[in-house]
Formats: sequence, structure tokens, C-alpha cells
Amino acid sequence: MVIAMSNNKNQAQNRKRSLLRLLGGLAIILILNLAGTLGFFRLDLTQEKRYTLSENTRELLRSLDDIVYFKIYLEGELPASYKKLQNSVHEMLDEFRAYNKSNIEYEFIDPSEGRDKRTLNDFYNELVEKGLQPAVDRQQSSTSSEQRVIWPCALVTYKTRETPVNFIQTGQKTDKEVLINESLESLEFNLIDAIRRLTIREKPAIAFIDGHGEADAMQTEDITRSLTDYYTIKRIKINQKLDALNDLKAIIIAGPDSAYNEKDKFIIDQFIMKGGRVLWLIDGTATNMDSLQSRAETVAIANELNLEDMLFKYGVRINNNLVLDMNSCPIPVKTGQVGDQPQFEYYNWYYFPSISNPDGHPIVKNLNAIRFEFVSGIDTVGNSSIKKTVLLSTSSSSRILNTPAIISLNVLTEQPSKEYFNKSKIPVAVLLEGNFNSVFANRIPPEIAEDKEIGYRELGEKTRMIVVSDGDIIRNQFVMRNGQYLTYPLGYDRYTGINYGNKDFILNCMNYLVDDSNLLSIRSRELKIRLLDKSLVASNKLRIQLTNVLGPVFSIIAFGFLLMFFRKLKTRKG
Repeated sequence: MVIAMSNNKNQAQNRKRSLLRLLGGLAIILILNLAGTLGFFRLDLTQEKRYTLSENTRELLRSLDDIVYFKIYLEGELPASYKKLQNSVHEMLDEFRAYNKSNIEYEFIDPSEGRDKRTLNDFYNELVEKGLQPAVDRQQSSTSSEQRVIWPCALVTYKTRETPVNFIQTGQKTDKEVLINESLESLEFNLIDAIRRLTIREKPAIAFIDGHGEADAMQTEDITRSLTDYYTIKRIKINQKLDALNDLKAIIIAGPDSAYNEKDKFIIDQFIMKGGRVLWLIDGTATNMDSLQSRAETVAIANELNLEDMLFKYGVRINNNLVLDMNSCPIPVKTGQVGDQPQFEYYNWYYFPSISNPDGHPIVKNLNAIRFEFVSGIDTVGNSSIKKTVLLSTSSSSRILNTPAIISLNVLTEQPSKEYFNKSKIPVAVLLEGNFNSVFANRIPPEIAEDKEIGYRELGEKTRMIVVSDGDIIRNQFVMRNGQYLTYPLGYDRYTGINYGNKDFILNCMNYLVDDSNLLSIRSRELKIRLLDKSLVASNKLRIQLTNVLGPVFSIIAFGFLLMFFRKLKTRKG
């Protein structure tokens, strides 16, 4: 009787404790929900804060006044690496929705679902025409190989406008894991940049400067087309007009071959003093490949543009030399004739460096290698108050050739020794930021300096400029077909089929110069991807498989035995 009453008492106490725990748990849930409704917060526990959006991204998302719709073509049977990219895109868009749920919508689409071979090819062509770039995934095993087309890209629409997003930059890089990692690092930027392109209400005006032998409209057709997503593009001849550059946010000086007069220089200088931004693409030498078409040698001479004093005052000097680099671009060389068909072989042309800086400034981070042609070295000089950042430099196996210099095709078939490339890390692209001093300080008469209509300034507003010692970097290739010129995308080499990063580099330069919201800084994000050691995985494949299959089973069995043991132990004590 006593034992029964004791058991009933214990059961009542247990029920009371269980009820209190249940009520306590419900109270905690209610408090958390109430806190969530009163204040918005998100907690990111990852080491590199991969789920924390930048403030610029959050501001742009909050400002959306209509639906932005994402169609992501990463769906269906995907390799593990692309599945990781798919999950990351999904998570990033969910983060976007956290800041504007009503105006961010998305769907994942399998492009091959429900289509036969003919309609599938038509659909693929339609996607390519809209600017999407497919990737070819090759799976190789000891007994077979498989190849399939994957679309790591999206189409983004806003109102009546549409723009493509390619998550992976195809080009010279072949390591899939590296490409996926870089795409993850650039994911926030690529998605928010698409929104930015679609929602720009008033495009800033930028202009190509003409009148001094600069790259013409056909040579810059492709980059002009890409820049129109962000800016209103003009082509302007200064012609000594004081108001020629009014209302412009930035100008591009692309490969001039004749000297600037002092009045045009003054107008550019005062444009900079008033906060204007400049992308200088200036050749240090007068050299081109055309003269090598008919003979095996040509001479490189200094390119006299009368801009040297300006650039020196702003903080750089473009040297009148040529930089050779062992890490260079291949070019086709005619080696013979079979019937009426010329035979070509490809040789690395040391005068065309292939340069990248994957861990550098956001302007150049994770870009494909950039193709330079007859580039010169840059020295940083002058005012220490100007912030100078080297964006791109040559490899550790470089050489400087001072002008005048003979350029010979014979170097193609020679094998220079390592001692021949005796220079290292020669700057070829430099970012300058700060308050620049006018190159005309103490050089102009008082009546001009004090003229209110001219509004001369000796010390400028804070601004930016980028100096690149190659004017060809912005020129796209083109051919004549059926009486019409066909232009290739900037950075695409029609001879080798290689996609260089020239277009993205120029776009990033202009976006950094012009965009005061500094969205490009998002590209500085680094994600530490812990990659598996492939050789170690291959040598321990069976052990890993057994551990993954049998490990969970044995763990559950062991847990069951422990649970039974503790229950019996508790029963005995009771």
C-alpha cells in the first residue's frame, strides 16, 4: 500500500515536471517569435560571413519598387560541384528575399526537361542569343567518360527589361573546382549587379575622346555595347571647347597616336579638378603588328603624345619601353603552304603578355587573364598624398626593351634562357585616388586663372583615375564578311578561340571609377572552400565508402544498446 502511494506520488511529480517543461518550451518559442516581429535580425555564424550581405546590397534591395524575377537554369541531374553552386544561388536569393520578400522571386529550371533533341537545340540557341554561356562538364573514370552541357547562368527580368547573369567565367582556366570557388565568391556581386543594371533610372554619361587618333567606334563597338547597360555613351572631340566635357561623369582616352594640344589638355585637367574620372589607355611606344605582316622586323619608337607632364603630375610615368613576358599569348605564324591552303602554327609572342591578379583589387579579382599588346612599364611617382594601387603587373619572368628597339619575329622560334627574362612584376595598370593638383598650376596668366567663366581650380575635388599602358586592351577584333564588318566580343581571340578578361576588366574599371555606391567592393569577398585531396580520396575510396555506409548503422545500433542499458539501470535503482 505504501509502495503504491509512493509510485503514484512520483508519477504525479513527473507529470508536473513534464508539463512545466512543455510550458517553458512554448514560452521560449513565443518570446522568440515576438522578438522576431518586433525587430529584424539575422545571425551568420560562418567564419567568412558568407551569408552577410553588404550594406550597399541591402540598400538596393530595399529600394526596389517592382518584382525582380530570376530564372536560374541550374536544375536537374547536376554534378556535386554544380549542385553546390545551385545551393549557394538558392541561399543567396533567399537572403535577398529576407530584405525585400515581395519584390524578389525566382525559379530553378531544367533546360532539358520536356524537350526532344531538335527543340532542345533551338532552346539552347535561344539562351545563347540572350547572352547565357553554357559550360561543358566532363566526367572521366577508369572505364568510361561522359560529357554534358550545363547552364550555370540565369535570366533576370524587371518590368520590361531582361539581362543575363553568367555565374562562371569561362576562359583559360580549366580546374572546375577553382571556377566554382570563384563563382561563389562573386555570387552576391553578379546577382546584385544584374539588379543594378535593370533598375538604373538615370544613366551617368561617359565619353570616348576622339580627335587624336584614338580607337574608333568599330574598334570599341563591343565594349560600347556592354557599357550601355550602365551608362549613356558619347564620342566627343574636345576641339578646345571649354564646355566639351560638361555633364560627363567620366571619359575614356583609348590609345591616341598623335599629340594633344595644350588647350585640350587644360580642359581635361580641369575636368579632373572638378571631380571627373578618367580611364587612360596610353601606349608608351608606337608599335603595331601590321608592319610585321609584310616583313620579319619592325622598329618600336617612343609615342609622343604630350601627356607625359599631366600623368607625372597625377602620380605615374608611362615609360617609352616595351615589356616582354614569358607568360604570354599565342599568335598564329604562317609556316608553309599545302596547295592553296596556308599552314599555321601557334607560338607564344612575348610582346603580348597574358596577365592576371586573381587575389588583387576587386577590379581585377578572379578575372580571366587579360591580353596586352606591346605594353610598357609604369612607374609610380610624385605626390605621396595620392593613393596608388598597382592593379596589374607582369610575371616574375619579364624583360624590358628600351626604345628605339627592333622587334623581330625570330624570337618566336628561339628559346630564350631564364636569364633573358631578368625583371619581375613590372606594373602595367595603376589606380590613382585622391585630390589631384592641376598640371597648369603657376603656368597660366592671372586673367585666365581669375576668370569666373573658366572657373580654374588648382587643387581638385577627390576623384579617381586608372592608367593602363596599353591602348589595344580595349580594341575588339573584327573581320569583313559579305561586304560587312563583323565584330568579335572584346577579349575573344578569333585565331586561338581563347576568351581573355579584357571586357570584364574595362567594365570593372568604369564601374569602380563611376559608381559612388562602390558595389564593386563586394567582389573583394573571399570564401575559404575546403577542397578534398583527390589523390587521397582515390587511394582510400573503399574505406571512405564503408565508413559512410556502415558508420551510421553501427552508430544507431550502439546508441540503442546504450539506451537499453541505461533504462535497465534506472529500473533497478527504482
